[in-house]
Amino acid sequence: MNGGASKLEATYTRALGAYPRRWRREQGEELIGVLLYVARSEHRTKATPAELLNLIGNGLATRGLELLGSVGRRRRNGIAFTATVLATYLALTLTLLGECGPWVRPGTLRWRPTGEGFGEAFLAAGPFTTAAAAVYLALLAGFVAALAGRHSLRRTLHLSAAVAAPLIPLSGAVAGILAPPLTPMLVLSGLALLALIGNPAAGASRRVLLAAVTTAASLAGLLLAVSRLAGGAALFFYDATSVVAVDARSLTLAAAALMLAVGMVLVSGSRMIPWTAGLAVASTPLLVRLWSGGSLETWLAASGLPGPVTAHWEWAFLILALATAALTAADQRLRSRRLRTA
Repeated sequence: MNGGASKLEATYTRALGAYPRRWRREQGEELIGVLLYVARSEHRTKATPAELLNLIGNGLATRGLELLGSVGRRRRNGIAFTATVLATYLALTLTLLGECGPWVRPGTLRWRPTGEGFGEAFLAAGPFTTAAAAVYLALLAGFVAALAGRHSLRRTLHLSAAVAAPLIPLSGAVAGILAPPLTPMLVLSGLALLALIGNPAAGASRRVLLAAVTTAASLAGLLLAVSRLAGGAALFFYDATSVVAVDARSLTLAAAALMLAVGMVLVSGSRMIPWTAGLAVASTPLLVRLWSGGSLETWLAASGLPGPVTAHWEWAFLILALATAALTAADQRLRSRRLRTA
């Protein structure tokens, strides 16, 4: 083996470190052999970025699957489905409201509603405000790749977005360039990684369902956010100190809370389902507050309902959560008794 091939094998071996140790013992040598054969056939002595990204991404996904333990394929696909829907919704919303929508006006964006100016410089990114647009576009392209059945391309795009998202706020802080805050970018990174643990569009029917649910969620979420904006004012979407009703932080935290609620239900065993289902219902008031920006309280106050109802509407969801847990537990007991008698 010449020096170039030896270095190439060492590169592949280092990238395979992303896989669990047991997997490397069982299949590592075979995979390296295939990669070296492909490299020789293409007369290459260096690994391509796509190869390394796929190796690292699939390795991290395999480690994540081991951590999930007994979670079956259908549940993993459900988690990936939910994460893909939420990541696509956030990518579209953040692009339109924070990067290139009609509310982003470079002439007025330099001044916060409080009268304080931005100390950061603007990145020359064409029609976009920050470099985060590259992450949003990668997530949108990953959604399209999922619908087209291009699973390898989808994994590459989601992995690239997951890696780049946290780096953009950090590099912006170092270079003094305007960038989104760290929290939304971390949420997007986590959603992109969760989208890698399964196949969100396994089969034609799942692709149609993914397209329909994502379209409905994106349009509803975007219309809700737009309805909370002050007309004629510049939207300081990335500014945590602004006075706008909704911002990137609140929307991404709402998506993270919904992902957590769905994930708890999907990964729970039969014994924990009643409790996780109840917690998911109990989290509804938090989701409503984060997504609506206080519009629900305004609507309740103007609805003419009794004061106790408008002031303590969250208690209805708490009672509903307890009822959900009790009914789920009773249903499980009834099913187990039927199985024993059968």
